[in-house]
Amino acid sequence: MKQFSYLLITPLLFIFSCKGTSDNSTTTSGKIADEKIVFGKGKKVSNDKFVGNVYQEILGKIGTQTSNVTFEPKSRTNWHLHPGGQTLLVTEGIGYHQIEGKPIQIIKKGDVINVEKNVKHWHGGSVDCGMSHIAISIDHEENPSQWFLPVSDKEYNNL
Repeated sequence: MKQFSYLLITPLLFIFSCKGTSDNSTTTSGKIADEKIVFGKGKKVSNDKFVGNVYQEILGKIGTQTSNVTFEPKSRTNWHLHPGGQTLLVTEGIGYHQIEGKPIQIIKKGDVINVEKNVKHWHGGSVDCGMSHIAISIDHEENPSQWFLPVSDKEYNNL
């Protein structure tokens, strides 16, 4: 019975571990501390492709677009796809990633997410924690991302 309890509690501790982390990588609001953002927070994104407060620093645009993207808690991309595929390198925090038709994944610092060509997905901060990642969008100039509807609160909270 004791082992069964650990199996139930351990994932919950991980999910709720963002607030009060010992390395001070997040503030009490779950936002990532600016000094922890490796390539700079960038400018606040002001378009209809994101929900919540999202910041982007473009690092390179020659053929393959590389950006540092920082999501505050509960912020996220809309559903979208990349004709050339995309790789996400999580550099800070805890977030979510979901491929259409599959369950939401919890992603954290050090995770590498490879999204195949033309696969509809979304990603963003978790409920209590922000998340930063380097987004590498392959062949972005010739085949830009295709954007769809926002991720609803119901979809987002379907963990």
